[in-house]
Amino acid sequence: MNLGLLNLKMRVELIRRLIKKTSKDENIAAQVRRLTDKDEILSYLEPQRAYSATAIAHLEPKFSLESKWFIARSQDRFALCLISKSMSPDYMFILGDKSTLTFLFQSISLPGEAYITCQPEHLEIVERYYEFKWHYLMKRMVATRESFTPASRQATRLRPAHVKEINQLYKIYTGNIFTKHQIRKGVYYGIWHDGRLVSVAGTHLISPTYGLAYVGNVFTHPSYRNQGLATICTSSVTAELLDFCTEVVLNVEPTNWAAIKAYASLGYMDHCPIVEALGQRKSLIGALLVNFWRKLALNST
Repeated sequence: MNLGLLNLKMRVELIRRLIKKTSKDENIAAQVRRLTDKDEILSYLEPQRAYSATAIAHLEPKFSLESKWFIARSQDRFALCLISKSMSPDYMFILGDKSTLTFLFQSISLPGEAYITCQPEHLEIVERYYEFKWHYLMKRMVATRESFTPASRQATRLRPAHVKEINQLYKIYTGNIFTKHQIRKGVYYGIWHDGRLVSVAGTHLISPTYGLAYVGNVFTHPSYRNQGLATICTSSVTAELLDFCTEVVLNVEPTNWAAIKAYASLGYMDHCPIVEALGQRKSLIGALLVNFWRKLALNST
């Protein structure tokens, strides 16, 4: 018999029992199940449609085999989690009540590494299970056909043939490499100066079925900033998207007042704070210990 393994199992079981015994703040029964019906999933996402834009886009048929949806319900409270292999690492989206989220995380298999979208109130729970490699608090803004006010200038529509120039500009900002397929499937606009692409805006996701799109990858060459070029590019992208979408969302750093003002001039409105993160799953023992000591501290106060 492997005594080391036996001792490990005994420690895990002991910690589990201690957590169960000391848990008073979360001692409410919850039903956890997997969701497969798109209409039911959408019924949870629609009330926070702008926050849930990326999750709603994962209801598109192309994501169906890569995405798993889970929900925990406790009386009138719920927590929902999407886990998708649509990107690498996996993508995880979180919605709902944070105390119910604890039950959900305890009942499902979480990815070892994941890009995570959640709201600030979820961080307490998420950090019990994940070490963040990075995380950012962002402002989610949304534009509608009624609120949108286009810029006075128009940018140039970018095509797959422009992928080389797009990547040359983006390499200043990020190490990501875009493909012709991504440019073809997305909506990208840019501004040229003397034959050189100096500003660009594009899309992260488009959901034609549900009338939503997520603008991103907005970047201007440092030598051409403070001229309103990014605003013009974002305006052109948004205008095309609103031809077939009812809402377009984007994220912006909450302290980037110039960008917020520029987006507001186009009709983008504040919606909610949002957290974007890259997390690495903590070890089982580590997660259990963090959970146990947190609960022990709560019960001693």
